[in-house]
Amino acid sequence: MSEISVALIVRNEERFITQCLQSVRDITDDMVVVDTGSEDATIQLAQRAGARVICRPWPRDFARARNWALEEAKNPWILMIDADEVLLADDKDKLIKAVKEPTADAYNLRIVSLTDRAEDLGEARVTRLFRNSPLVRWEGRVHEQIIPSISRAGMILEPLDVRLMHYGYLNAVMVDRKKLERNLDLLDQSLTEGGQADWKAYLYWQRAQTLIPLERHDEAIKDVQKAMDLIHPMAPLQPLFWMTLVKIYMAKRDLRKVHQTVRAALILFPDYTDLVYWEGLVFVDEGLSDKAEECFKKSIALGTPKGYLQSELGVGTFKALWQLARVSRLQEKMTLAEAYYLKTIQLKPAFYPAWEEYFDFVFHTEPSIVYQRLTMVLSPQTIFETLSTFPGNNPLGDSVRRLCEKSLNALLYPLNVRS
Repeated sequence: MSEISVALIVRNEERFITQCLQSVRDITDDMVVVDTGSEDATIQLAQRAGARVICRPWPRDFARARNWALEEAKNPWILMIDADEVLLADDKDKLIKAVKEPTADAYNLRIVSLTDRAEDLGEARVTRLFRNSPLVRWEGRVHEQIIPSISRAGMILEPLDVRLMHYGYLNAVMVDRKKLERNLDLLDQSLTEGGQADWKAYLYWQRAQTLIPLERHDEAIKDVQKAMDLIHPMAPLQPLFWMTLVKIYMAKRDLRKVHQTVRAALILFPDYTDLVYWEGLVFVDEGLSDKAEECFKKSIALGTPKGYLQSELGVGTFKALWQLARVSRLQEKMTLAEAYYLKTIQLKPAFYPAWEEYFDFVFHTEPSIVYQRLTMVLSPQTIFETLSTFPGNNPLGDSVRRLCEKSLNALLYPLNVRS
């Protein structure tokens, strides 16, 4: 018997359900899917993938629906996953080891969210792997949480370097599901039901985040301010509230308020890299490249934020280097710009916006010279594999990929090359 049951709640997920279940099928013998009213092929696809499907009417309560799935799980550990997520194959061994040789009773996994702009890739820690216990249950009608019950049970919670790739923030997915309107309705209902101050603060923050893409910015600002007033100024959620305010003012194009908000937040949270990075983006918008450069260099010095609940992926590493390349181009420091592009690519080969801009930057350079420069930071094998997976068609990129292929073939078949 497997150590892990995989549990999901779904509704009209035919677009994603198969790839989701395929990603976890070899770590479990028990996949539980609670369907809350699908009108497409979700149920049939889930059954075809090997899942047990339990059909229940939608209770207008995400926690209740998730708990139905937990009640059906058979194995000692539960991995809760959403249909629009996949478990990355490279991380399966870590996950299995975490339950076979546990150091905790529950684990925070890394949720990596894709968006329509690759540079906006986000990452958050979310509790998704935990012991199968009647004491561990989800709470909250929307943006539900499981940590309160884990804490009450006296269980140990630790981070685990296992990634779930999330596709639900792609624009097409959000529009198809009318996800924003649904969540706003549930948040409003939850806020009328009372609760502790920290829970109400969390709900107001989530409501603000839901209002931003609906362009109801002034209402969103009021919700963030309500959230801030409900809990201690240094509470773990406060950095997220400040960052949300920054993003609202950016959406409103009120750059003066962005600067004021960042500086007020940095007094409280001086090592929260996201704040510094975002102020750098504002300076770029304002054409103040020297000040932007200072921000992005400071972001790199701060590095990836530690001890914070949420951070944009790469703000203290590859993304800050990428911004420095852009700033250097604005400053007409072309040699430095190329160095920053190459460093970005070296640090995060899968970050294709940097490749696209780099190839545009060296467009008039001979492919053999570009290949030479790239092989100073990456192996031909890595370059070839990376460029082979990128979308789109870039003539210079294709030429570099062919040169890599030729180099690799020369290593594999030296006699053929000589002949």
